[in-house]
Amino acid sequence: MRAKVSWWLMGLAVAGLLLGCGGKAKKAITEAETAVEEAKQAEAPQYAPDEFKSAEDNLVLARDQLEKRKFKDSRASAITARDQAYLARDRALERKKTAEAAKQETKALEYNVPSLYGEEELAGAGKTATEVSMEEQAKAALQDVIFDFDSATLSDEGRSILAGNAQWLKNNAGLKMLIEGHCDERGAEEYNLALGQRRAEAVKKYLMSLGIEESRLKTISYGESLPLDPGHTEEAWAKNRRVHFAVSQ
Repeated sequence: MRAKVSWWLMGLAVAGLLLGCGGKAKKAITEAETAVEEAKQAEAPQYAPDEFKSAEDNLVLARDQLEKRKFKDSRASAITARDQAYLARDRALERKKTAEAAKQETKALEYNVPSLYGEEELAGAGKTATEVSMEEQAKAALQDVIFDFDSATLSDEGRSILAGNAQWLKNNAGLKMLIEGHCDERGAEEYNLALGQRRAEAVKKYLMSLGIEESRLKTISYGESLPLDPGHTEEAWAKNRRVHFAVSQ
């Protein structure tokens, strides 16, 4: 009799423990759902697509694990989803701010080009503000993206720059761009050509995730052959590890 009672009490204890774990997992999932919704409201799907997708994927995983009564794993996945969602929200807000600033710069290009070039400079070139070519406007508006040594991974700063560049491209929808990948002088020529191509492709892929049509984007690698700075210092190398934008004819 005592053995039966002991087993019964043990069963109650285990059931209570599982119920408690399940409750913690459900709470974590609810928090993650709230965070994902906040990220969505901050337009994270547009401005921080990678981080937002990670949040959504982990939330789906957490729900699946809860259904399978893997409460500990479910709670861990939900916490990851929540953290990724908040990261997506914060980065989206920052990148949206950068894009809005770029939009204002575009207006300056379209309606007040002399503010960038100077009246005397335009007059010396025999041009009026309305005659400034799209090539010149693109050169003034689109920023280069800098990469770490031997890397084709976009930094947070690079993503912010591309958010601004994407906004300018959306405002000039008929324009096609050549995305040029560059490297510093270190490394073999063939390796640097491949690295420059990977950098250009990384930029193209991110611009596409921000809504720029693939048909407007063409990539090319110049490797180490066209350095922005011909020096042989860390400062010069840092400038040369870049992706540059040019209007495609």
